[in-house]
Amino acid sequence: MDKENLSFKLCQNCQQEILLSNRFCNHCGKSQLEIDKQVHENKWLSLQQVALFFTIEVLCCASSFLIEENNLFTLYFLDAVMAISAIAFFGYSWIENKIILKWPNFSFLKLTWLIIATILTSVVVTFLVNHLNRDLLHKDLSYYSIFEFHKYGRYLMFASMALYPAIFEELAYRGYLMQKLLTVVDEKEAVYISSVLFFIIHFSFLSIFWLFPFALFLGYLRIKTKTIWYGVFVHFFFNLTACFLDLYPLEDLYKMIF
Repeated sequence: MDKENLSFKLCQNCQQEILLSNRFCNHCGKSQLEIDKQVHENKWLSLQQVALFFTIEVLCCASSFLIEENNLFTLYFLDAVMAISAIAFFGYSWIENKIILKWPNFSFLKLTWLIIATILTSVVVTFLVNHLNRDLLHKDLSYYSIFEFHKYGRYLMFASMALYPAIFEELAYRGYLMQKLLTVVDEKEAVYISSVLFFIIHFSFLSIFWLFPFALFLGYLRIKTKTIWYGVFVHFFFNLTACFLDLYPLEDLYKMIF
């Protein structure tokens, strides 16, 4: 029979080409039905783990809105729970996850340009968000308000609003979550799904115009560079710029300079 008229597939055990109709691999001898069943079970387990992880994330984020009076203790307690959750889930699948903690083909020039572009983007986004809040919600959004009573309020704000998300949100969403999704869907779908989930946990529909594209970019960066570290730096400098502009608004900086 002409080989061109036959349909082939790859054995999921040894990755050798076999006939689509074969129940056993003629190279390694593995049963294709057993392998397909195991693959299906592994995918279902990955989805269950993703669901459990995301449920914990949603409960923590929702709790901050349900608590009538937020304070630093509440903020750091919920941050700690989410950080521990991210580390625990990431560590549970350490063998498959540890590879993204490496930094292959590190480029200082690429990192520098990414940081510059991130800072400029954050300035524009902060300007637009402030105007939307004033025009639509008739209020000023301030990150510093919850920290200002503390002696080291500014440092605490930078740690909570810039450093913490850069490390633990990237570890959680572009790290653990995306690695799990890649065992179930392709790269493009993993980027979109992780970005949607990342947007949801922020509970801010008004932020969709920048937060969802930002998550998509971080996801793309993670897939393209095969590491979370570029995303960590981008996330950190984006939030750091927003915190700095919260302390020193653009209008005040303009008056100081001119």
